[in-house]
Amino acid sequence: MNWRQPARLTGPSNTSVALWVVAVAFFGVGDLVTTLVGYSITGVTELSPVVKLLLEQHALLVLTGLKAAVFVGFFAIWKYVSWPYSIGVPLGLALLGVVVTAWNTGIILTALLA
Repeated sequence: MNWRQPARLTGPSNTSVALWVVAVAFFGVGDLVTTLVGYSITGVTELSPVVKLLLEQHALLVLTGLKAAVFVGFFAIWKYVSWPYSIGVPLGLALLGVVVTAWNTGIILTALLA
């Protein structure tokens, strides 16, 4: 005989939740806001040709939809991949978001102070 504890449904770890919050704050909101602000400053251009094309038509709506689609896709991957590999999904988005938001902020400050 053997006794096992009944299986419990567990939610995401505190680390995962924190990384998703950082990813939403920086990749979602920070990048979106700094892109829109930067795009409104004379002399600042978008490097990505796809995003540049999208910014020319309904910038806020298109970028918000694009960000939402990216989050839905990566959230699905996060749910599908097993631990410990799944932590890489919000970690990657969080790191990318911090870097891109910092880059955009630097470009904006350079344009404003020049």
